[in-house]
Amino acid sequence: MSSEVSQDTPREAGSPATLSEAIDLFQPVLVNRRVPLKSRKYFVRWIERFDAFRTRTIRQSFRTLKDDDVAAFLIDQCRRFSSPEWQVKQAQQAVVLFLRNVIGLEEIDTRKISDLFRSGGGSNIGDGLDMKEVATLVDESRPEWYQKVQRALRTQHYALSTEQAYLDWLERFVVFHREVDPRELGNTEVRAFLEHLAVERNVAASTQNQAFSALLFAFSSVFEVELNDLSGTARARGDKRLPVVLTVDEVDRLLDELDGLPKLVAQLLYGSGLRLLEALRLRAKDVDPGYGQISVRDTKGNVDRVTYLPELLTVPLQDQVAHALKLHEHDITEGYGRVWLPFALAEKYPNAEVEPYWQYVFPATKLSVDPRSRVVRRHHLGESTIQKAVKRAAAAAKICKPATCHTLRHSFATHLIESGTDIRTVQELLGHKDVSTTMIYTHVLNRPGVSGRSPLDSRRKPR
Repeated sequence: MSSEVSQDTPREAGSPATLSEAIDLFQPVLVNRRVPLKSRKYFVRWIERFDAFRTRTIRQSFRTLKDDDVAAFLIDQCRRFSSPEWQVKQAQQAVVLFLRNVIGLEEIDTRKISDLFRSGGGSNIGDGLDMKEVATLVDESRPEWYQKVQRALRTQHYALSTEQAYLDWLERFVVFHREVDPRELGNTEVRAFLEHLAVERNVAASTQNQAFSALLFAFSSVFEVELNDLSGTARARGDKRLPVVLTVDEVDRLLDELDGLPKLVAQLLYGSGLRLLEALRLRAKDVDPGYGQISVRDTKGNVDRVTYLPELLTVPLQDQVAHALKLHEHDITEGYGRVWLPFALAEKYPNAEVEPYWQYVFPATKLSVDPRSRVVRRHHLGESTIQKAVKRAAAAAKICKPATCHTLRHSFATHLIESGTDIRTVQELLGHKDVSTTMIYTHVLNRPGVSGRSPLDSRRKPR
């Protein structure tokens, strides 16, 4: 972080000489403007990106910059890094604060920047991109090791959530070792970090395992450094927890508090035993009213399965599919209408992404930018929409349990076993690889075992 703030013009008195000095002056500005503490590091990161863009593209002093330079930066971020709308607004706010309060450019106009951004193609950031270049589109403002790991994750088709989690753990690992390039580290440093998580941070076993998986991927697959002799590493304790299950009455009360799409999705979670993302990723072709079944694809473990289509939901789901296809027709007339396809299907079948049967049953209300291909398209409904609705419904129904969307899946399995359904059938419906995973639901039944009563209930009358 040693690039000069002023390269082409003499530095004025009181002006910061380097980007490091400028950021030091920027910190009190963030405090005075009451920028939330957790957001300040991202404001600083936007300034670093803006400086890299200025050095690479504009090649002018900060003091000579204008509104169109800031707009060009925002468009560049969208085209290269798939920045969503909220990030664009944050980036604009950070740069404007910096230029006005640190550099002294009072003439910078926020409204004009926004207008220039929109007129310059900021809303069509996916146009003209070659799909074969997607794997190489990485964050070039980050260190070389970061880019290598990100490129490897993308070329190996890791889920976006996994990519974000792995990169986050690698950044924490680097910070823990005082910003040393991770390619210079090895077994000893990995063991120290994992033990720090288990002993000092007291993280859950699953959290430590995720951190280890991230490090293992980076060192073995990217840095070509084999990690071994980690058997003596302190491990986080893996506690076994029983799943939260609602009674039939509680499920009824919860569903009664829902309406619209959240209710339909929640009914699917309980009636078909789907995970939330499995329900939201349903395509029109996956709903089969004729056979009364739902095909579940793109699942955890990537193993397809078939489950119930409740009779109660046959007509509502058909109506929802019809609504989705009508929305799809509208998108096509507007020049969009191409849905994301898994793996290389878009290349193998070029027109499949506009076919009606590939469209999501629960489409999002707005178009968005695909974080990988950067193409503007309509994704499926967001998870948080359903999660928040279920949380509110549980509170309104006065359910004194931590009920979530996944609780409905747990309830589906438990209620099937209670009604006498074979454990192997439940295993197939849930998509569990091992029946021992399904067996946990036998421990949360209303009555332990097949039959029997509590000895207290055998007494005639309590005294």
